[in-house]
Amino acid sequence: MTYLPATSISLRILLLSGPACLLGACVDDLPVGQTGSETDTTTQTTSQTPETSTDPSSTTTDDTTTDAPTSSTVTSVEPTGTQTTTVEPTTATTAVETTTEDTSTTAETTTSTSDTDASTTDSTTGNNEGWQPPNCASVTGTGAVTFSFDQGTTLAPMDQQIQPVTYTFGLVALGKPGAMLAGSGQQILASSDAGCSWHSIGAAGNPNAPAVRLHAAGETRAYAYGDNNEAIVRVDDEVITKLSSPAGQDGIVGLGVDPGDPDHVRIGDSAGRVWDSVDAGLSWQQIGIPAFAGSLAYRAAFDPQDIDHVLFGALSEGVLASHDAGEGWQSATGLSPGKSNGFNLVVSPVDGDIVWVEGLDLEDPNEQTHRHVYRSEDGGLTFDAVIEANEATLYNGNHLFAHPTDPDVLYFVFGSNYQAYGTDLYRYDYGTDAITLTHNMWHDTVIAFLPSDPSVIYLGLSIEPGGG
Repeated sequence: MTYLPATSISLRILLLSGPACLLGACVDDLPVGQTGSETDTTTQTTSQTPETSTDPSSTTTDDTTTDAPTSSTVTSVEPTGTQTTTVEPTTATTAVETTTEDTSTTAETTTSTSDTDASTTDSTTGNNEGWQPPNCASVTGTGAVTFSFDQGTTLAPMDQQIQPVTYTFGLVALGKPGAMLAGSGQQILASSDAGCSWHSIGAAGNPNAPAVRLHAAGETRAYAYGDNNEAIVRVDDEVITKLSSPAGQDGIVGLGVDPGDPDHVRIGDSAGRVWDSVDAGLSWQQIGIPAFAGSLAYRAAFDPQDIDHVLFGALSEGVLASHDAGEGWQSATGLSPGKSNGFNLVVSPVDGDIVWVEGLDLEDPNEQTHRHVYRSEDGGLTFDAVIEANEATLYNGNHLFAHPTDPDVLYFVFGSNYQAYGTDLYRYDYGTDAITLTHNMWHDTVIAFLPSDPSVIYLGLSIEPGGG
């Protein structure tokens, strides 16, 4: 594995140097609403399983914990706004020593990401035509969303400060240029200027859902649902319509929209069932057969280009895949010689054969090695481990975000409030087997991409009380 750090300072060494500023401290030195974005990037060379506060709606079966280091520095830098062109990402060159099978090698590499060839439109990223980068140096109206022109090294400051506990689980760009939605806390937020300013448009769901996930559906529509919850709503032109979930107490664990028909929507529930609606969620019917019996699903993922292609990640069952809308299911191989957990999974928006899964090999007794990120090239029927637990911090359900135009690139996130650790934002390139890491002071983040240029990323921010 080759690592491409953004600076020469090791984050883990930095964090272990002492708790100079814990969460809430040193805030007076920062712009309002900005707890900071560390520009330090690190290479993780040992496996750690930090004590984390994970998605409160997620079900896990592995409770192992390891202390995470204490954050010690806070830095805030305002990015430069732009009108019609994208600010080039910050480039840093550094030498990193990596050891494989007792052979020490030194690699001098340059971190640079400039994905300006966005030519694919899908129901996740919206239509790229007419989209421009945010023409502002800071965000107003919320402290829950920010953006970055340099892959998360620098975050745009915000005029507000979110307070514990605030979760932002949903963030999407719509087809209409400049239109975005975010699900933060009990509210759905909207922006019409590419994320420069935000306002609340109403309640996101029932109070038992800490926040909602969002899925774009055409020019001005999105669907939102509470993870492992029955909350589901539809948003049209910033108007929220409450829907009724057929999953009931089993809870929704995934949603997909027909790329050719925003009225045609499907959900997967924790019992492994697929539900179909052709009237924009007003009525539902179960289709196919359940993916499993006697287990539960952590996540359902629909192919953005073909919602008949659906997968479940499940307890002990690993991954089950269907290419015929649940009429038949196949158990994936490659996750383990026996039982495995498929915690989170995502299908590439540009190549439905590429599926990423973060999971746990239940046959491996070593708590330091049994988590992996896997990749499939046949739609989720067979997988190979591509990221090991000693190469990134993995837990039971890292957020996964497939690149909107490059099937070889995956973003994933580790966030924790433990000793105010913050968030590690990873970018993995399968083609070069390289991981890039940036760190920020929030306790969790989700990612959305600028439709016209995915090198510009948006971050939805979450914060919990600092733990120790």
